[in-house]
Amino acid sequence: LHWADDLTLDVLGRLARPLGLSAAVTAPAVASYTAVLLSHTAVPAWNEVRDELPFVFTGSAAASGGGYGMLASPLEENGPARVFAAVGTVQELVASRVMEHRMGLVREAYEHGQAHRLGQAAEVLNVAGLLGTVFLAGRSRAGAAASGLALLAGSALQRFRVFDAGVESTKDPKY
Repeated sequence: LHWADDLTLDVLGRLARPLGLSAAVTAPAVASYTAVLLSHTAVPAWNEVRDELPFVFTGSAAASGGGYGMLASPLEENGPARVFAAVGTVQELVASRVMEHRMGLVREAYEHGQAHRLGQAAEVLNVAGLLGTVFLAGRSRAGAAASGLALLAGSALQRFRVFDAGVESTKDPKY
């Protein structure tokens, strides 16, 4: 039975790199495809931001992926995850600001109620996660873990914000 464990580890070891590379190539498309699907519906708060939403979601996916990498990898090996997290977080923050700047009437759905609170919390967590990624995650295991968790939570809240704003925009005929 010991030989079966060795064989399994050998097969997984050989597959890990090609599978990891294929995931890296397809992940941005999957993340942006979700936004494209959402934004091409009749939901006003999603449709109006259709040009920016894929960039928000792709940046968010990169930030959370890098955050998870920092959380799961040893300190001495988390360099690529830190870079991925930092670049993704900056993209998400910038794309969100551009999206907010270009919004018309649906801005109200994003700036009031639950969607507004989720957006504020997402931004705080993303900025904290970014600062931790840049200044702490390369030196401290606890800093890497805290930054990774902040980015994972910020990413989730950003997506919940978009979802909630979409639901709210369907309840009011003015949109």
